[in-house]
Amino acid sequence: MALQVNVNDILTQLYSQRGVVEFLFANRENVTVNELLNRNDISQDQYQRLKSLDLVYEYESIVSLNDAVVAMFEDFMEIGEVTPGFINDYINELNRYIRFYQDAREMRFLRSIKKYLKRINGALTREIIKLQKNVDDTYKNESNYRIKLQKLEAYREKRDTIIDFIKKTSDVVEQTRALFSLTNDSELYGIVQSLKVSLIENLDYLIEIQTDITDFINKIQFQLDVYKKAQRLKEIKDHGTLHFKTGFKEVVNNVNTLKYNGHKTPKTKIAVDTLYTDDGHVLCKRIAEKYKLTRLMIRGIADKMSSNFKDKGLEQQIKLDTEKLVERFLTQKKNNLFEYLIEYKFPKAIGTVTFEERLSLFVEIAMEYQTKLDFKYRLNYFDYLDNEQKKKRLGYTLILPIEDKPKSKKEKV
Repeated sequence: MALQVNVNDILTQLYSQRGVVEFLFANRENVTVNELLNRNDISQDQYQRLKSLDLVYEYESIVSLNDAVVAMFEDFMEIGEVTPGFINDYINELNRYIRFYQDAREMRFLRSIKKYLKRINGALTREIIKLQKNVDDTYKNESNYRIKLQKLEAYREKRDTIIDFIKKTSDVVEQTRALFSLTNDSELYGIVQSLKVSLIENLDYLIEIQTDITDFINKIQFQLDVYKKAQRLKEIKDHGTLHFKTGFKEVVNNVNTLKYNGHKTPKTKIAVDTLYTDDGHVLCKRIAEKYKLTRLMIRGIADKMSSNFKDKGLEQQIKLDTEKLVERFLTQKKNNLFEYLIEYKFPKAIGTVTFEERLSLFVEIAMEYQTKLDFKYRLNYFDYLDNEQKKKRLGYTLILPIEDKPKSKKEKV
């Protein structure tokens, strides 16, 4: 006899075992029974309860969520594989209820027409979003070139399928326009107008997706051709015939390339290692001057005292004590500038100085007192908790006091 369950039982189990459900949803293919039961948030009885409700399946010691649960999460989160086939079912159901309404003119059929128009609109948008995400993920994450090409070709076919469904939906709406006008239903009119606008926007998105797919396929094909040539060249080299049976060495020696050779170089970001050098420091300084990053304090003419004048006074007091703070830092040799500011105990009159204010003070001192500081141009890291109590890591430049160099004999004389 089948176990009698209701919605309350399912929702209760999904909520009470939400940590397990999240874990199984994130790891859908390789979770074993022992691995799941080793977690602290589920017992053997709770696991059996999930199995009895068919929320999880077990096959050859591998545990997975029910496909219906996975599909529900994917639909709400607009992720997962593209499955445009059921849109055709919606279109068929829409045509069926339109015929029913033409014959009977009853409100129950009109409600079904509205329902399937909404479903088609939402399903088309959701499938296009999933298609865009899958195309991007396949190009970025799939390591096998041949499989990547096959997946992109499949997504191109699904894109064409979605376009066909959009055309079918548009034809249905146009053919029944007179019927919809006779109903004098304002809600139906709004649904139809929204669907028309959405169909036009979705066609534009699909054109962009097609452009991306074509571009990705061309790039992959080029990379695959280069890989094949490099592989063939390596085979020739391994057989020892590259230098002895070909003119490879003479051809390479005779190539007299010119710098750039008239080709525009692609725009690339500056490497992080370059920013650690002296030239990189000069470049960062120019950018800081251009965007006025050193102006951390706003100074203006005296005006009516604002309601937050105490906070501004606090900032000004911190600004005025900066010089003394730097002098104290230069006299110590224990900590670097960042550690010194993080651990520094400000006077009680100033109050609590937050982590962000200490970080701003670090940037200000590094900019204004750079001649008195020794920049090592390498990164140290500081772990901290943000406002949401999440662990974060901050990289900062190592800055130390300048050490006094001993005078030479000539300078003493």
